[in-house]
Amino acid sequence: MAEYFCLAMVAQAAAGSRLAAAQLPRSYGVEQYEVAITPDLAAKRIAGEETIYYQSRIDRLDALDLDAGDLEISSVLDGGTRQWFERKDKVLIVVLSTPARPGQHRSITIRYQAGPAEGLVFFPDQVYTRPFTSDWMVCNDRPDERATLRLTVAAPGDLKAAATERIDSPAPPYLYGFAAGAFTESTEEVNGVKLRVLGRASVAELAGAELTGAVLRFLAERTGKPYPGSAYTQVFVHGDVTGTGAGLTLLPESYGEKLSRTPDDLGPLAREAARQWYGVAIPCRDWTDLWLSEGLATFLADAFLEQRFGKPRYEREIERSRQIHEGLKAEGKDRPLSDSVAENLRQAGGEIPTHKGVWVLSLLRRQLADVAFWGGLRRYTSDYWGRPVTSEDFEKSIQTASRKDLTKFFERWVNGCCTR
Repeated sequence: MAEYFCLAMVAQAAAGSRLAAAQLPRSYGVEQYEVAITPDLAAKRIAGEETIYYQSRIDRLDALDLDAGDLEISSVLDGGTRQWFERKDKVLIVVLSTPARPGQHRSITIRYQAGPAEGLVFFPDQVYTRPFTSDWMVCNDRPDERATLRLTVAAPGDLKAAATERIDSPAPPYLYGFAAGAFTESTEEVNGVKLRVLGRASVAELAGAELTGAVLRFLAERTGKPYPGSAYTQVFVHGDVTGTGAGLTLLPESYGEKLSRTPDDLGPLAREAARQWYGVAIPCRDWTDLWLSEGLATFLADAFLEQRFGKPRYEREIERSRQIHEGLKAEGKDRPLSDSVAENLRQAGGEIPTHKGVWVLSLLRRQLADVAFWGGLRRYTSDYWGRPVTSEDFEKSIQTASRKDLTKFFERWVNGCCTR
């Protein structure tokens, strides 16, 4: 969403396979993106202008290679000087007229247009993004390449916009995003957090203070850390989409409407909120360990349902994840949770990091019992708050907190052998 090693070979080969599968680092590092977006819903287009601030990592940097999806690039400027550029598949190569050297703070400004794509979804009255960020802005679209962000969205007419407008701590581009549309807006304060809900009038109130407040309180108690920000925006949009950015969650409006009929269906709401902890505050170092976001967030949503509705509800959710994983195994689609061959989000994603991750975390909870398990999760959260992580980091914190040797557990269930 390759080749996999049998369990007996994991300890010997894991470190080498991770290095072999990793993409070579680029010769520059982005410090900040400043992006201005103007949507045109009728034309299904956005016009973008962005300035990329970067530094060279090599002695003489002659060109930048940037992820640009199928964006139509109009111009690239360094100050007032046009830079020569070309496309190579989905990569934009900018040839610098003056090479950059280490320590220099340099910038380029790019003007472009974008149309419908996997990462940019249009409806007649809405537009929103998905985690394939290079489909709507030029960037270094790797999870280990983090930068700060200033994003403005000029929503036309009476449309309302929500965006990851300002990210002051470096974050990977897949956490950037926006939505604009003919939304009704509701704003409240929840546990000291400004909660903004956008959607149809019939759904804008449903995920308000009571439900979201209960989720945020539960997550703060279980993780030992409060919500990582001062504002949280939920947007209920057309289509079947869920997505998380820094301080921003997209959910289907059909789900919002369903909440009025089945108010116990709180899993998606809780899962997307949990990604603000595991995914935003604690991002994965690379695509190898996506389960530390997807699996942990879904597991915590199941644990919230347990607290709210009782143990049988938790067990039903865990069993559902187990069955999904067993079905994937039967189809030959299983793979290690720590997937050392994943080089991008499409390869790393799918149901394995989510549902196998949930099942494995439930087994770990059962093995350790609740006091040690939740204590270990709080230790992990405290150890790595604001830092990118790997499976080894998670294992280390859980072992330290529980004072148990979990090497065999992690070799089997996280790095272990599987069929494909």
